[in-house]
Amino acid sequence: MSLPIKNVLLLLLVSVLVLFQTTCDADPVFFPGKQNVRMTNDLGAEMTVHCKSKDDDLGFHVVPVKGTYGFKFKPNIWWTTQFFCSFKWGTEFHYFDIYIHERDSRLCADNECMWSIRPNGPCRRDSTFRSYLCHMWNENN
Repeated sequence: MSLPIKNVLLLLLVSVLVLFQTTCDADPVFFPGKQNVRMTNDLGAEMTVHCKSKDDDLGFHVVPVKGTYGFKFKPNIWWTTQFFCSFKWGTEFHYFDIYIHERDSRLCADNECMWSIRPNGPCRRDSTFRSYLCHMWNENN
């Protein structure tokens, strides 16, 4: 391939990437901005939470009763972002996938997923119906 053709292809590729990035920032329906996950401790006891994704370990955090813990992140371009957390209080220890892009991206109002952590499992605030949708803990601890 000649040098001018390579330069044209490189310029085209850069233009597509710039256009893609502009689209990502401008259209939150198809390319969401930062997501905010917030969890309220409704367990009746102090909890320790430890959240991770495939790429990030957010560390251990102690959350008092009725206290909150949260984090922000930008979902990947493949829409496969997933965060899972462990929750420990008293003698109880459970896991839950606190954010799965396919499940949560459109159900969290204004890119904010609000969770109530309860003994039987986490409950996500549903802004449409102003209620909570509760889930069971992950089966495999």
